Amino acid sequence: METLSIQQAKASLAKKKRFSSACAVPQVLDRIGSKWAILIVYALSQGTKRYSQIQQLIEGVSPKMLIQNLRKLEGCGLVKRVVYPVVPPQVEYSLTPLGETLVEPLAMLYTWSEAHIHELVENPLENNKMIEKTYALK
Repeated sequence: METLSIQQAKASLAKKKRFSSACAVPQVLDRIGSKWAILIVYALSQGTKRYSQIQQLIEGVSPKMLIQNLRKLEGCGLVKRVVYPVVPPQVEYSLTPLGETLVEPLAMLYTWSEAHIHELVENPLENNKMIEKTYALK
């Protein structure tokens, strides 16, 4: 994947005449943008995992949310599910080649998030006052 510089990214966005919820990005984010889907991709970037291994890696995910998100990611071609015909049944999950292409941009998002989390949540009350002042909201 080619990494764009900030200037290249801004120039690319500046060429857009309009932004629409029907364009590709919101549609893709609708499929992969949940916190659980992102964490599942992070977990599977480490290699093939069984359901219980994924559940152990992702703190706080309920069984219902984990299975829903695994199915959603499988349905859009990002995760591969393999069922082995043994007793008890054994199921393994891995990223597809398409899913693998998500690892680099999500790793960059992870790095950015770790670097800026304190700025985003440091003083939400002050940030809200600044926003209200900027937009003259009452």
